[in-house]
Order: sequence, then C-alpha cells, then structure tokens
Amino acid sequence: MHSSQGQPTSTFDTTTQGLTSGLLPTSAPENHASFITGLGDGALGCVWFAGSAEGKPDVDIVMSTAASQGDIWTEERVVAATPGRSDQNPVLFRSPTGELVLLHTAQVLGAQDTSRVFLRRSSDGGDSWSEPAAIAGDPGLFIRQPVVALSPTRWLLPAFRCLPLPGRQWRGSGDVTVVLITDDAGATWREVEVPDSTGLVHMAIARRSEGRLVGFFRSRWADKVYRTTSDDDGETWSAPTPTEVPNNNSSIAVGSRDASSPLLLVANPVAAPEGAHEGDDDELLTEGKYTAPGARQPLSRHAVWGTPRLPLSLLVSEDEGQSWHPVLNLEDADTLAEAGVVETEAEYRGLEISYPSIYVDEAGTAHVTYSYLRDAIKYVCIPATVWGQ
Repeated sequence: MHSSQGQPTSTFDTTTQGLTSGLLPTSAPENHASFITGLGDGALGCVWFAGSAEGKPDVDIVMSTAASQGDIWTEERVVAATPGRSDQNPVLFRSPTGELVLLHTAQVLGAQDTSRVFLRRSSDGGDSWSEPAAIAGDPGLFIRQPVVALSPTRWLLPAFRCLPLPGRQWRGSGDVTVVLITDDAGATWREVEVPDSTGLVHMAIARRSEGRLVGFFRSRWADKVYRTTSDDDGETWSAPTPTEVPNNNSSIAVGSRDASSPLLLVANPVAAPEGAHEGDDDELLTEGKYTAPGARQPLSRHAVWGTPRLPLSLLVSEDEGQSWHPVLNLEDADTLAEAGVVETEAEYRGLEISYPSIYVDEAGTAHVTYSYLRDAIKYVCIPATVWGQ
C-alpha cells in the first residue's frame, strides 16, 4: 500500500472527466481539515491543520496559496500556533472589504470539549496576521464551515458545542449546533441555537434569497445528512430533518456559484448499519482526558465512529437540498487503484478520503480540497460543464 508519508508530489494531472487534480506541498506527517476559498483576482487560498497527529500540541494551522486555478501552490507556511494546544479546523474568510479573517479551534490533547475558537486578521493577503482573539468565551466551541456574509458587517458563523455528558469523556453524543452572529464584522458575537440539533454538527449554510438560508449537517449518528432552513437571515431555524444522502459521521461541504444556482454537495455517501446509534455505548475512560463530573447515565443513542470514509462524491441539488443527484466520485476504489494506493479490497476499506471543502467561483468552477489518506491535502478543479452548468 502506497503512502506519501508527508512528502507528496505537486504534480497536477488532467483526467478524462476534465478535472485537474494534485497534492498540495506539505512537510508534516498528518494533514487534515482543509478549507479553500477565493482570495480575489482568481487567486485561491487553502488552510489546514498539520503536525504529528490530530489532537497533539504540535499541530498548527498552515496555509498555501495559488495564483490561479490551483495548478501551482506555494509551500505551506504556519499561520497559527497556540502553545500547548492543538490548533484545528481552520476557516478562511475574505470579508466584503477584502480583509482576510482566519478562525480556528485550539484544544487540549484531543479533548474537543476544551476547545476555544480564535480569530486572526490579515490586511496583506495572509503574509502577516494579528494576534489571536478568542470569541464566544466558553470552552467546547468548535467550527468547520464557511462564514456567510449577509452585509459588510453582519456575518454568520455556524458552530457546535462539544458538551461532555456527566460521568463521561467527550465522544460527541451530546453535541449541539449554534449559529454565531456578528453585526460589527467580528468584534462581538451573539449565539442562536438550532433546535433539536443534538448530534448534528458541521453545519454548512447556503444563502438562497433575501432572508432565506438553508443549512446542512454531519450526523454523529452516522445515518444521514440533515437539513434545516431559516427565513429571517439566521435568527431562527427549523428543526433539522434527514435528507436522502447517507452520512458516516464525517464532514461535508456545500457550495454554490450564487443564490440562484444549484447547490453542490461533497460528502462520503456512506452510513453505518441501521440502528447502530441506538442505545448506550461501552466506551472506557481514557487516562489523561477530562471526565465530566456527575453520575454516568445510560444513553438512548450514541455517536457512531469508524464508518468508512470512502468513496468521496459530488452531488447536485436544484431544490434547496431537498433532493440530490450524484455527479461523480472524486475518489473511490478505482481512482485509488489507478494511483497505486491499494491492491486489495481490504486495503480500500481501511483508508480515509474525507473532510472536503468547496469554493465555487463566478464562472461556476468548483474548487475542492480534501484529506488524502491524511498524508496530504488534495486539490481538484471541476469545470462548470462537469456538473451541468
């Protein structure tokens, strides 16, 4: 089985489907949770976390940029490093004024319920950054998905709270989604709850029309992608309901060229066996991790981990995500066999292609990044013609 071991090539290939793809330069053993966005004038920026292993204190946020179409990326450079904490899940946002805003989490030794979210600003395209400022106070806040700018100063940041349950260590079974709203370009934030969102995280918000927003969730229950709507610019949200798209308790990405264009979804369309989340779990306590005070009570449902994170697929919706139609697999057994990564089905089942991020430019070209075996970050450029535009 092939592994790049943190030293991927930066060669980009054009496939028969018209896609251009390649691995971003990196020097770290593990690379995960990438986030891609436009920087203006066709340039692209990608941030991710890199280090020895997820949750370790040597994990930092790094950034690479490309002048156009992502065919040549710069060597990664560290843009956030919090002493004694693992920096994770970066979100890169180009504000309506052109300022770059970087948000990321920082946690203690793999314990997401200790996480805080920090904000940094850059006025020179990411060459230098302000000192970090913590937002939203309480520990246990986590982010993953894009900021939605409703005006130059009013922004929405989807987030979720990693809540430790009494007598237990964090496993995700009590996580709930909130939306952070700022009306002063990130100086202060207030919090709006999404009702009935226990176990639903990584909310991705798409703006559809004046006041109309649609959100989509990763499910800790490893069953389906869930959907919610708002008709008042995010002040209130409907209770999430499952879509037809399977989810494996891994991240999703949603993007669109503009509010009137179809929605694109990148996800692992895989679910755990039906009912796998029902009942209590039998997880043992891990030495060194925080255990919440109180008496442990049985759960009626629990987070499901370990569902395969392959294949990785692109889907499209023309009805605000009520139904989805598959376009293509970005990665599957065939692509990994062609790349020389796997030789047997058993090897394929144990691999991870996950945590996609998507940015759709004004021409309708979809720029996608994702974790490639956790060895590297892979970039794929998908012309609008591929998904029917």
